[in-house]
Amino acid sequence: MKKLLFSSLAFFICIYVSGQDYNVPKNYKLENKESYKTYEPQIKETIDWLLQTPLGKDANKRQEANAFLMAWLTGTPDVHLKIDADFMMNFIKINPELVMPFTAGWTKYSLDNDYSEDVVQGTKAGVETVITFYRKNRGYLKKDGNIEKYEKLMEKGKLETEINKKLNKK
Repeated sequence: MKKLLFSSLAFFICIYVSGQDYNVPKNYKLENKESYKTYEPQIKETIDWLLQTPLGKDANKRQEANAFLMAWLTGTPDVHLKIDADFMMNFIKINPELVMPFTAGWTKYSLDNDYSEDVVQGTKAGVETVITFYRKNRGYLKKDGNIEKYEKLMEKGKLETEINKKLNKK
C-alpha cells in the first residue's frame, strides 16, 4: 500500500512540476550589481526554458526570453563571455539562431562555476549546448556539417582538445 501511495504521489508531483509554465520576467529593473544578482535564478530558468522549448513553439515568448537574457547579459558585472569571433562566426553561419543556445550554454556554465571566465570551458559548454539544441530541433534547422563534426568530437571525448587547438592557434 505504501508503495502505491508513494508512486501515486510521485506521479502527481511530476505532472504538477512539468505542468508549471515559465513566465518571462516583466518590468525587470537592471540598475546596479545587486539587481543583476537577484535575477540570476530567473536567468537560469530562462536558459532552461529556451533550451527545452522547440524552436517552432511559443515564438513570441522565445523572443521576450531572448531579450531578457541579452539585457541581463549585456549589463551584468559578474558574467563575462569572451567569445572568439572567428570561432563563433564559423560555427553559426548556417543557423544563426544557434547564437542564443551557444550564449546560454556559456552563461549557465559561468553561473554554475563561480562566474568562471575560462574561455575553453565556456566555449565547450556553449558548443555542447548547441549540439544538444541542434539534435532536439533538427526539423527547424538546416543541416550543418560543422555542428555534426563537433557532435562526433563530443561523442569521442575530444571536443575540449579541438576547441583548445582552435582557440590557441592565434
